[in-house]
Amino acid sequence: MREIIKGQKAKLADITSTMQFEVGLSVSFTSPNVADISCFGLDSNSTLSDDRYFIFYNQKASPCGSVAALGARDGDQERFRVNLAGLPGTVRRLVLTATIDGTGTMAQVSQGYVRLLVNNAEVARYRFTGSDFNDERAIIIGEFYFKDVWRFGAVGQGFNGGLKALLQHFGGEEISEPPAPVPARPTPLTPAPSPGVTISKVTLEKKGDKKAVDLRKGGGLQPLHFNLNWDNPNANKRGFLGLGGGEAVPDLDLGCMYRLKDGSKGVIQPLGKMFGSKDRPPFIFLDKDDRTGAAADGENLFIYRPDLIDAVMVFALIYEGSRDFTSVNGRMTIREQTGNEIFIRLNSPDPNLTFCAICMVRRAGTTVEISKEERYFKGHSDADHHYQFGFTWRTGSKS
Repeated sequence: MREIIKGQKAKLADITSTMQFEVGLSVSFTSPNVADISCFGLDSNSTLSDDRYFIFYNQKASPCGSVAALGARDGDQERFRVNLAGLPGTVRRLVLTATIDGTGTMAQVSQGYVRLLVNNAEVARYRFTGSDFNDERAIIIGEFYFKDVWRFGAVGQGFNGGLKALLQHFGGEEISEPPAPVPARPTPLTPAPSPGVTISKVTLEKKGDKKAVDLRKGGGLQPLHFNLNWDNPNANKRGFLGLGGGEAVPDLDLGCMYRLKDGSKGVIQPLGKMFGSKDRPPFIFLDKDDRTGAAADGENLFIYRPDLIDAVMVFALIYEGSRDFTSVNGRMTIREQTGNEIFIRLNSPDPNLTFCAICMVRRAGTTVEISKEERYFKGHSDADHHYQFGFTWRTGSKS
């Protein structure tokens, strides 16, 4: 495996003989920050002349399929599949970037890397730390570029501003609302303008902050995906989840209390192995119980039929491995089917309590409203009493 240092450039053929490979990236921090990792497909002038080649959390693949974001896997926070031979001639550079979602700077990076994998075997890696940066909120990590032949460069350059600033730097256009109708059609000699890129990642900062999701955008259903991630304070972070090795590994459980429009109600959680169902009521499903921290994608809860719900309280509890939420940097990402995201950080933990009601999901006509709760309780019963679902509780454990 080849180690590449900052500023070094190499012909890709000196690293691997194939034009098809995967790229894994990860950025960990000494403070509770989260990085968004993106890939810009630029032309020979280093301009994003086609917004469809901006691969990020709201656009997962290029139109030709030669660049695709695969998500977290095998310790990588983000993994891209790349086929350089399949790119159009208008894309001559792939730039890999990371931006901070929220406050903080890149000087707080504890460790980061980009690595090349061929047939799932690592062939090259570039490592970096916060000592390479100052107060920047974005970094250009590395790039693949065509100069007679395809090459790779370890850039490691800090960049002021966040994702929007990077998009503007490369000549892209952000749109936050649908563009107004154009009164006249362009003439045959005038190319139609690029539709731009919609960056929609809403952070619910304070308790009570809300975001409405239009169910009509998902063909009348619009399934919702709730992802819980956390860190292990007793070990070096590994990828987006950041768990592995060290002393006791925090075991956090994701779950929910729900009430449907027909009055039926229940609990989805690992305790009691109540994982729900994808294809029958309540159409709420928990994918797994990650007790070891080995799953790079954390734990995931899906509401497949939000049109049927009345109210859902999504919670996390510490089953073992940590006394409270103060050191695990808990965070939740809620994804719509259309790719938009809602981000909630557990930034006001109670050092004496191990049960957190993270958010409420309530149906309101053709929308569901998601609100940040971050309320801490001693356990299920106290939380149920507050939200008035009306369950009868008894002590349980994992076998």
